[in-house]
Amino acid sequence: MNQKTKKIRPEQVQYIGLILVTLAIAIGFQMVFGNVLTGANLRVLAMNMVFEGIMAIGMTFVIIMGGIDLSVASVFAFAEILVAKLMVEAGLPVFLAVSLTVLASMLIGAINGTLIVLLRVHPLIITLGMLLTLRGVNLAITDGKSISGFSDSFLYLGQGQILGIDVPIWFFAIAALVLGLLLAHHRYFRQLYFIGGSERSARFSGVNTDRVKISIYVLCSTLAGCAGIMAAARYGAAHWGHGNLAELKAIAAVAVGGADIMGGSGTMFGTVLGVIFLAVVHNVFVTSAINPFWYDVVNGAMLLLAVLLSRMIALKNRRDLLSARQMKLDQTPKKLIVEES
Repeated sequence: MNQKTKKIRPEQVQYIGLILVTLAIAIGFQMVFGNVLTGANLRVLAMNMVFEGIMAIGMTFVIIMGGIDLSVASVFAFAEILVAKLMVEAGLPVFLAVSLTVLASMLIGAINGTLIVLLRVHPLIITLGMLLTLRGVNLAITDGKSISGFSDSFLYLGQGQILGIDVPIWFFAIAALVLGLLLAHHRYFRQLYFIGGSERSARFSGVNTDRVKISIYVLCSTLAGCAGIMAAARYGAAHWGHGNLAELKAIAAVAVGGADIMGGSGTMFGTVLGVIFLAVVHNVFVTSAINPFWYDVVNGAMLLLAVLLSRMIALKNRRDLLSARQMKLDQTPKKLIVEES
């Protein structure tokens, strides 16, 4: 009798564990404090991490490809300031100001990707340089002051609702769904797993790794710019300090969601779970009046734990692959003997 047993993959175990831990935290604090799972608080919970979540969507592609983008936080603040200056100081209409800001964000991503490809320098160095450069630009062009005075039509991008749900949450959900499907099924984006697993092998197999890298950094920077535009509309002001440490939260969400920080694995579903987990943890700190300084401690610990788990899963998958290859080699002589007899 040929009976097949379907094994649960380690990634699925990690997803199930993450869902159960998130539910346990939310339900546990609801039972103690009684204010976590209320409708109003769930909306606050969603909005607290939605901009980092949008950045985490782009970061998912970059990390799967084996890269990193530390500049997203400064792109986020730069987009806030640029769209504010174009509308408030230059007097451009909303559509034109938003379009130019998105184009500027894409250009920053293209510069990141091109420098990484041309100089063959680790993405950490290039994007860190861009982070510091843009942070200085943001501070210099604003003199450390906020810019406000937006029109109501622009404020709708951050404060408006469709079917009772805030526009930024719609943007996050649709972007995660569409880009998640493309990542899972489209040939172009499937190449990211190949590049993340072994860039050298991908290049020898005919994959244009340089073009893919530049396009992914453009995508990541564009999403950070879109998040910045909506954040300016949400807060009603642009400030150079907005989005501080957002790059670490985005990376943490991707890593907690099961992506291997060294590249080659990860899913959009895992990233969404990671974003929800971090949003719940942040929210329970706020609603339960725990010292907020401990929030960064928990975030850092979760990131370290996620990296440890992802490396363990990668090592287990590698051992399973080697074991399967060895079993096939061991069976080959027996088959030949049977066929010869």
